Amino acid sequence: MKAASEKGSRNNLFVMILVILVLIVVAAYGISVVGVAKTPSTTTTTSTAPTSSLQLEAVRESIPSGVGTDQSLSFQPRNITLVIGVNNTVMWTNNDGVPHTVTSVSVPTGAAKFDSGNMISGATFTYTFTVPGTYKYVCTYHYWMQGTVVVEKGA
Repeated sequence: MKAASEKGSRNNLFVMILVILVLIVVAAYGISVVGVAKTPSTTTTTSTAPTSSLQLEAVRESIPSGVGTDQSLSFQPRNITLVIGVNNTVMWTNNDGVPHTVTSVSVPTGAAKFDSGNMISGATFTYTFTVPGTYKYVCTYHYWMQGTVVVEKGA
């Protein structure tokens, strides 16, 4: 009976160690994927590649860790330029520990407004821009978080 009890205890210990290792790997993966720059940046992504029937990858936009409490941080990059038919889809990811939104405050004439709603930690929001012009957006919870998307007409 004692041997069976010790074997059960060893199995429980093994399971606990395995769970801890998985959590460490998940945490390490999440940390290695997120790069946080403390200074505002502008990224311009353009291409002369023709539009094809292939699915184009979305431009990635980060809501960096700590931005909910650190007013020197904002969306990363803060300003991006897209080209319709080349790279006109953006995916925002909340890498912070608190909720955020991605909410348009001004859009070009003829364009639809967008709003992610409440984004918990780890959530993503994807939006495809179809009208050229300048789009300004904010996090409605954190007034210092502001970004701009400039959409150019494709060739």
